[in-house]
Amino acid sequence: MARYVPRLAGEMASDDRLRRLHDATAEIMRSLDLEHRIHTAVEAARQLQSVEAAALMLRDPTTDSLQIRAYEGLSQTYASRQRIPMERARAAYRGADVHSVFDLGQSALGDAELVRAEGLVRALAVPLVKEGELIGALIIYTKDPTRSFSDEDIEIAHILAAQLTIAVSNSLLYQEAIAQRQLTNEILEALGEGIIISWPDGRAELNPRAREILGLDSGTTTLAAIRAAMRPERPAGEAEGPPDLPVDRALRGEKIADEYTFVDPATGERREAFVTAAPVRVDGTIVAAVGTIHDLSGTRAAEREREQFLSIVSHELRTPLTPLKALAQLIRSRIRRSRENDTPLELESLERNLAAIERQVDRMNGLVNDLLSVSRAERGTLRMESGGFDLASVVRDVVQRYVLATAEEGRHRFEVKVPETFRARGDLARIDQLLMNLVGNAVKYSPSGGEIRVSLVRHDGTAEITISDEGIGIPVDELSKLGHAFVRGAGRAASFAGMGVGLYVARLVAEAHAGRLAIESDGDGKGTTVKVTLPLG
Repeated sequence: MARYVPRLAGEMASDDRLRRLHDATAEIMRSLDLEHRIHTAVEAARQLQSVEAAALMLRDPTTDSLQIRAYEGLSQTYASRQRIPMERARAAYRGADVHSVFDLGQSALGDAELVRAEGLVRALAVPLVKEGELIGALIIYTKDPTRSFSDEDIEIAHILAAQLTIAVSNSLLYQEAIAQRQLTNEILEALGEGIIISWPDGRAELNPRAREILGLDSGTTTLAAIRAAMRPERPAGEAEGPPDLPVDRALRGEKIADEYTFVDPATGERREAFVTAAPVRVDGTIVAAVGTIHDLSGTRAAEREREQFLSIVSHELRTPLTPLKALAQLIRSRIRRSRENDTPLELESLERNLAAIERQVDRMNGLVNDLLSVSRAERGTLRMESGGFDLASVVRDVVQRYVLATAEEGRHRFEVKVPETFRARGDLARIDQLLMNLVGNAVKYSPSGGEIRVSLVRHDGTAEITISDEGIGIPVDELSKLGHAFVRGAGRAASFAGMGVGLYVARLVAEAHAGRLAIESDGDGKGTTVKVTLPLG
């Protein structure tokens, strides 16, 4: 081993070698790419030294050994298999400016068998040291037993190794910075909250969620673009002006956590968000601002829908109670008069009143069952109990209930076409619920009366139930919207009582039986036809 001592200017390497060294250094520094740098350096080392082979070994943290990362003139087998354990490398290391010349026939830090197979006889090794820690070595090999390394050779190797140390350190730092940047970007992209980072010069960066909330594309963003997207909702009469964004205020040193209402400039839609913003300081100077946006629009819409739903449910459940109470009061009054006057009760009238009470109770029971079915479906717990039953009998029974329910008004006529018997398998109670909802809809949405036709036929191994009415019909553009939870018809249909669950529950029951439900209508005022197909297996 020998310590490298720089020579005086007159003793330095030849002009030609210095020029080639300068060119190699310039090429090494041209790129931050580690692979480009180390391969350029090794190629230059081999050419500058006029030797058969050269290599750069760097520490591999997974094996804690020096491994060849770049090489010239060596076999792939040697390069991939040669290892020098860091313990042995550190034992041989004597300082950043101390090089070693090894007679490989007598001493080899690595695998001697690989050295012999490669035909290497002598090596000049110059350490690469970062902050006092050995991180690698530049190795110059020769296969010529008469070749020795001159002072000029050693000087060139030390200069190149020093440049390599800087290049490798910078490239590794660059890779770490890129990896950290990529990790930061991935974290920002994965966040469900919108993130805005802004700088005093007007630049800004947004994660995908923030761009989605603000309706901005993936191009370069500025604070001006964000101001245009986050135009605040202003009180009536307030003058228009540039919006003072939370991140603007954060760049002035404020911390904000408040609800913020703005108007989407593209759609005019009112958006609500909970926004936080805070300054980022370095040595007391504000260098950036970070803000978060939590979109409240969906939450607010859900709250409004829930309030509307609760209002509708309360109304629907209260509606049958009024006639129930009136009928109960009427019956009590008749009983009281019968006692006072010692006259018999009018049993026919009493029976009609009790039948009316029964219908109102059935209506409430149907509403509650539908709500329970929707709740179970949303939790994934809606179950079907399969058993054999006569579907034709169920259809006739449901229709008969509505015949009795509408008899007093006398506006509806019912046509029922079903076989004498029709054996099927499924959940009898759920099929009954399906039919009650569909026939009930046909009655409800035919306020002027008319004929309601119910048929049951066998078709290609399925039971096909068809229910048609002559009622208000459905606009064509509304058909695809129906059959979902709490969705009610628009236009004339919106004026009818209901929660928007009957058709949805019917569809759930049909699909739970591996069947389907289809709605047809020629338009407003032209009636509606609902077809339910149920497999017979």
